[in-house]
Amino acid sequence: MFRKVVTALMALGICVPMAATAEPSTIASAGQGSSTYNYALAISKAANEDSDMDLRPQPYDSTSQASPFINAGEVDFGLENAIAVRQAMLGEGRFKDHKMDNLRLVARLLPMRMTLGVREDSGIASVADLKGKRVPAGFVQAVTGEALITALLASGGLSYDDVERVQVANFTAMAEAFVAGDTDVLIHVIGTPRDEQVSRDVGGLRALQLGGGEDAAVKIREIMPVASLQMLDPQPALTTIKAPTQILQYDYFIYTHADEDDATVTALLKGLYEGKATMVESVASLDWFDPEAMYVDIGLDYHPAAMAFYQEHGQIK
Repeated sequence: MFRKVVTALMALGICVPMAATAEPSTIASAGQGSSTYNYALAISKAANEDSDMDLRPQPYDSTSQASPFINAGEVDFGLENAIAVRQAMLGEGRFKDHKMDNLRLVARLLPMRMTLGVREDSGIASVADLKGKRVPAGFVQAVTGEALITALLASGGLSYDDVERVQVANFTAMAEAFVAGDTDVLIHVIGTPRDEQVSRDVGGLRALQLGGGEDAAVKIREIMPVASLQMLDPQPALTTIKAPTQILQYDYFIYTHADEDDATVTALLKGLYEGKATMVESVASLDWFDPEAMYVDIGLDYHPAAMAFYQEHGQIK
């Protein structure tokens, strides 16, 4: 709010000391140590170094919990997957009767790539081997948790009826339960500091190959229309991918509210556009971020300043 007051005063020709404009901007994520918190740290570092912003992560129990605060303008930016942000903006799924009319997209960040992860020494070699095993469920604080597990199990011909459900609140609780030995599997978000740490904590993670063939792809699309199966090759920074592995992916976005200052949105986009190398230093999987492809039309409104940025940079054809 202070930043908006300063902008208004400057528009009236009233001189404001530069120090007074240093109010931090915030970007919401899940809790400290989560994949999205690490993304928020990396984005903040790039924005602060490459666009002179003062951007700081604002953690919540889950990214979905932040949506109402961003919708109300109490938080500047948020991180969310294409499924959940679409539900929030259109009032679908868990956001039925709670449509977030004020939300606007800012940028596609990266394809989030994941599969089911198990302990290296578990003897579990395929999704089908999870029959009868302990699998995280519930996810009362995370919009996409159960849908993801359902899709990942379906790729191997299983459903929640074939496994033992273990209730968890969110993705952080899921990782903690796995490390504690309370579950046999977790959603493994590939290339993230959180899951690299989980791998070290349990003596090594095995990334399970998702089912192949068109049948598996059809099952994935039925459950999560924005997701797809992709083959991921080993890379030096991806310690859990030891051979070509079919995984699931869908896009992750940065979003804001309609009343966010144009200058703030533009500054963040400038930091992203120029700061990829800075971000990759913090999170290896951000190497998949493409500064030239931050705009993608998924049928949802973008902030006007973001649209202007993409038109200027030739990303809107």
